[in-house]
Order: sequence, then C-alpha cells, then structure tokens
Amino acid sequence: MKQPTLYLIAVALLVTASCKPKFDEVSPKTGPVTEAVFASGSVEPKDSYTLTSISDGFIVKSYVSENDVVKENQLLFRLDNRQQNTQVSIAQTNLEHARINASAEAPALMQIRVQIESALVKMQVDSATLARYQRLFATHSVSRQEVDNATVAYQSSSSAYRSLAENYRATADRARQELANTRSQLQNAQAGNQYYDLVAMGAGKVFQVFKKQGDLVRRGDKVAQIGNPDSIIIYLDIDEGSIGKLREGQKVLVELNTAKGKTMEASIFKIYPHFNETSQSYKVEARFLKNVPGLISGTQLQANIITNVKENTLLIPHVYVTGGNKVLIKKGDKIDTAIITTGIVSDEWIEVLSGITASDKIVKMK
Repeated sequence: MKQPTLYLIAVALLVTASCKPKFDEVSPKTGPVTEAVFASGSVEPKDSYTLTSISDGFIVKSYVSENDVVKENQLLFRLDNRQQNTQVSIAQTNLEHARINASAEAPALMQIRVQIESALVKMQVDSATLARYQRLFATHSVSRQEVDNATVAYQSSSSAYRSLAENYRATADRARQELANTRSQLQNAQAGNQYYDLVAMGAGKVFQVFKKQGDLVRRGDKVAQIGNPDSIIIYLDIDEGSIGKLREGQKVLVELNTAKGKTMEASIFKIYPHFNETSQSYKVEARFLKNVPGLISGTQLQANIITNVKENTLLIPHVYVTGGNKVLIKKGDKIDTAIITTGIVSDEWIEVLSGITASDKIVKMK
C-alpha cells in the first residue's frame, strides 16, 4: 500500500515544479543616456518665392522644369494673350478717334467755330447799330424806344457770342481729356500684355513647377517655386508636450525619406513661438551642419532632437519597469517590488535616480 503514496507525492512535486514562475534577470548598469524628442518635417528652401500669375489664360509655352537654374528676368512661362491683344487693338482705335476729336479740324469744334464767327459778325453789327442810335438820339433823330431796342439786340448777340466761345472751350477741354484717358487706357492695355509673360524675379533654381504647358491658369494661381539652392533648411513639427525641452543650438539627427538608414546632423536654428492650430504643433527651424548634395525641396524626414545627455547614470532596461514606476527585485529566493524615481527615458533605457542600487538584481516574468 505504500507505493501509491510515493507515486502521489512524486506527482505533487512535479506539479509544483512546473508551476514555478520563470523570470529574466538583469543587473542595473552604469553608463551614458541620451534624451531625445522625435519630430517629423521636411526640407524647404529658405530664400525662395512663388511665381504667381496675375492674369487668366492657358500656358501656351513652358520654358523650364524642376531643377533648372534660371537668371533674373528670364522668361519662364507664356500665357495665351489673344484676348488682351484685342483690348490693345480696341484701345488703339479709341485713341485715334480721340486724337481726331481733339484736333483743330474736329467736326464738332469746326461747327462751333462757324457759329462763333457768325455770332461775332452779328455782335459787331449790333454794336455799330447801337452806337449809331445813341448818336441819333443825342440829336433827337430817334426815339428812346429805338435806342433801347438796339441795346437789347446788342446784349443778346454779345451773350450768344460769349456762350458759343465758352461752349468751344468746354468742348475742346472734353476732347483733350478724352484723348488723355484713351492714351492711358492704351498704355494700361499694353502694360497688361506683359503680365502674360511670367519671368524670374531673380536668379535661382526651379524647385517645383505647379502648372505645365496647356494648363489653365487663373489669377492668383501658383505656377512655380524658385529660390536659392544653397538655402535649403529643415522645418520640424513639435508637439506641445515637447516644445519646452527645445533650445536653439541643440543637435538634431535627421533621416531623409529619400535616404533611409543614413543619418545626417543638423542644429536647431530658430523656434517659432506660434502654435499652428491646423497641424496642432509648433514649428522649429533647423539647418544641416554640412552641405548635403542633391536635396530636393519638399522631401519628408524624421528627426531626433537631442535635449539632454548624462554620463555615468544608473540605467535599467525599459521593459523591466511596470506601471507606477515599479520594478521587481530578486532577494535570494524572494521577489520584492520597489518603486523607482526616474530621470531620462530613452527608447531602450531608463535612468534611475532612486529606489534601487547597482547591486540589485531586477527581474521580469518571461
């Protein structure tokens, strides 16, 4: 009867052994730790401008493409200006008519001059008649009524003469004003023609072309981006929780999407104080420490901004810390729980300020 008892005891020991938890064990280490803020962004030219159309029309000719180097005032795009040429032709016709109307031989002015000459002759006759009647009245040869009638006739012809003279002056002034207006309209129409030729405002490189030959361009549309190829900088988007850690001059490790696995060094140059509601982030400007050939405007990137570096710190792996900054410590055959105070937290390591020592053994369940 003893054999079954021994068998049961053996089974119980086996079950107990199989239920014993298994742990991974590690000791804290002393070494440097780096704190970094992750950010995404892109490279953009600092000294650049956007070539914008101020006219409507189809692009009938495109003379440049991306990466072309252009000179100041170089013709880059030409828009269809047939409608504008029609406006110029109309303005030229109006100017010719205005020149005729403002000349001394203008029909309207010549007609008024004929009327003035007739009015002048009548006024002179009425003046002579009045003078004669006044002399005759002095010798009692005519009546007062006849003198008064001659006076009225002279005053009427004199008023008609002055009115025609004023009408001539006003008509001539209007003709000269119309001539000036039509001349200005022609100049504006001719000046408007130049807005159909889009030229470079300065020497630079064509980073982007937004409209191609045959595209319809509206007033205010972006056509191309041009700038200094040596002014490419980094724009980074930083979240609210991290912006307070950043300072100008901090080191930035950059990885371009076009060069995966290759890290380039940069430095924070400017921190913009404005919060962008659209992107829900702050903007930070950084610049490469060395020249990076072949940079393309708009290239996306990821970056780590080094905000703090400490030497000879007590470090434990990130995965050994549970919620509430708790760690499991092995003391002989026992497992105790300790709460630690943390410092810098990196992707793999956590700086321990207090709670454990370098001689402690920390564990985690497998």
